This record gives sequence, C-alpha cells and structure tokens, in this order.
Amino acid sequence: MARNYKVISADSHLDLDPAVWVHHVPARWRERAPKRIVMPNGADALQSDNGEVDTIGITRNVGVPFEDLPRLVPKFSEPVGNGTPELRLQEQDRDGIDAEVMFTWADQMFRDTDDDELYRVLVHAYNEYLGREYMAVAPDRLLPQGTIPTTGIDDAVKELEHCARVGLKGVTLTRFPSGRGYPTPDDDRFWAAALDLNMALARHGGGPFSGQKGDPIFQYPRQNTSTDLHKRDAITLLFSNMGGQQPCGALQMAYAGVWDRFPRLKMYFAETMAGWIPFALFMVDDNYKRYQPIMRAFWGVDDLERRPSEYLREHTYWGTLYDVPGAENCDAIGADHIMFCTDFPHAAGDWPNSGQVIEDMFAGVPQDKKQKMLVENAVTYWHLDD
Repeated sequence: MARNYKVISADSHLDLDPAVWVHHVPARWRERAPKRIVMPNGADALQSDNGEVDTIGITRNVGVPFEDLPRLVPKFSEPVGNGTPELRLQEQDRDGIDAEVMFTWADQMFRDTDDDELYRVLVHAYNEYLGREYMAVAPDRLLPQGTIPTTGIDDAVKELEHCARVGLKGVTLTRFPSGRGYPTPDDDRFWAAALDLNMALARHGGGPFSGQKGDPIFQYPRQNTSTDLHKRDAITLLFSNMGGQQPCGALQMAYAGVWDRFPRLKMYFAETMAGWIPFALFMVDDNYKRYQPIMRAFWGVDDLERRPSEYLREHTYWGTLYDVPGAENCDAIGADHIMFCTDFPHAAGDWPNSGQVIEDMFAGVPQDKKQKMLVENAVTYWHLDD
C-alpha cells in the first residue's frame, strides 16, 4: 500500500563524503575516485583524479542564523543533511517532511577528470550506492535522483537502465542525452527509454541546457548572415526577450519537436521558483507572434505546431521554495504543474521550520490546489503510488 504523504519536498540535496560510497568503485579505479581533503581553514573540499579542488560551500548549511553563515567552516559532518540515511529520516521528521527528492552535484564533481572511462565508472558507482544502499533504507521517503553521464547517447541510455534496475525513481540531466547543449535526433532513444521505464526526468534549474564549450543551444537549419542579429542566438534573443530565461530549456525541446514526437514526455525543472510563470507564459506567446517570422526567414526555423505556452502547460513541472506570489498565482500554469521544495540542507531553505513556511505560503490557496503542490504532483511524477 502506498504511503499516506502529507508533504513531499520535490527538491532537496544530498552532499555526501565520498568515503561512504567509494567502495562501489572497482579497486583499480579507487585511488582516482573523489576524496575528501581539508582546506587550510579547516573546511572540507573534494578532489577527483587530482583535478580541481572544490570546496563544499557555505550555502550548503541550514538551521543556523543567517548572520552566522559568513563565519561557518563548511564540513560534511555539520550541521545537518550529510549523514546516514537513518539520520536523514530523523531530519525529515523534525521538519514535518514525509519524503524528499534529492539532487546531487555528482556530475560536476566526476567531470573534473578528463578520462571518460573513469567518469563513467564513477557515475555508475554513485548511482549503485544511491539505489542499493542509501534509498534502500526507506524507498518511500528517500528519493535520490540518478546521474546521467554526458559522454554520448549510448552511455546515457545504458545508465538510465541501470538507475531503473537499482530502484531509483528518476534521473537528472545536465545536458541533453547526447551530451550536447542542444537537442539532437539521437536523444529520441533516451526519451523513449525513459517513458518505457517510467523514469522521472529532471533538470536542476531553468534556462537553456548547457553543453560542451562552444555549443549553440539549437541546431538551426541555416545560419543567419543577413541581419544585425547574426551573432546572436535566436531562441534566447527572441524568446527570452523580457520574459526571462527560465523556460528556454523547454523551448529548445519544443522547437526540436520533442514534445510533438513524445506527447507523454514531461520534464521537471527544480528550484526555479514560480512567481515568474504568469508573465513568462504571456511573453513567450507574444514574442512568438512577433518574432517567429524573423526566425523562419533568417534561421529557417519551422513554425511550432502549438503556442509555446501550450507546450509549457502540458509538458513541464516547476519546483519552488518559499514563494507566496507563485502559490497565489498557480492557476497561470495550473496547480498540477508546481511542486513545493525545501532545498534541505541548503541555506535557501528554512529547516526545521518548513511547516511555518507552508502555512505562510499557502495561506490563501484552496486546499485542493495546495494538496497538488505539496503532495499529489510529486506522487504522480515519481510514481510513488505504484
């Protein structure tokens, strides 16, 4: 029987000392795996394959007065959120949270190595740990997102299948599945596999997908050499004009025909907030009406089958922290397209006082819509009622 959830955080974080999962890395690679090192000021940092040293960051702390943040010495051991899965459950209970969808910065850390084989080994090992050990302690409450490698479509599909086998409910994309910053026909294999496997797809943050250095955000049928706009990217220039860049990733997919070819496909964009949505939906349609003739004439971009706002309303979810305007104006995109997040254990959240945040944020929101944003959307998207 499915758990009776009252509040789910659709965007929390998991920042772990590599010592807890590195045993999943094959022995011959282990010396080159990420390891914790201590900085001169006592702060913890990570280093992978003798690459760049990355400190774990002051803002990965919550539950301390804001005035004290500048004086913190960030460590994995303190203050909260970086310990065992059993401890994480206690921290959820203290905050009144029944489950968390957890994002990690694993890909960023692993990609510090230039060795693609090592990179794939690390991604695989980390996903193995998350599914078989961390999540296994409470699979209805601990919901870490898997990491997808950016070394090509074959690797992406293979690791997606591995994530499903070990029990993960969803995966995070930092680039398109081919590894590029723009959609390609190869990506269709991944979209189809995700639907077949019932795997929830997410991206942490909005804006256009990032790619390899020098990647455009779209493969235009022809290059514009005829106007003063020839050095600019058409989608970001014409579409995000005044409406903001948050919807750009979803619009990349719309212009590539992804949503048309895969009408059941959805994408969740975490930690974007939601107050911007009403204005952005208006602006993307207005920009389309005004500037699509320019894109068609100079970049050879075919017209969309539907208005941009229709793709956003049908295919996207957005994650928001404390955001009263976003909750009050949820009807712009529909309450069934917004999910509440605590961002635990990062400083943008309010642990252990999320109950007060929820009370303030949803004070004027009808109960049925509040229930969608706090619980039902996450249950549906990550198939928690299966």
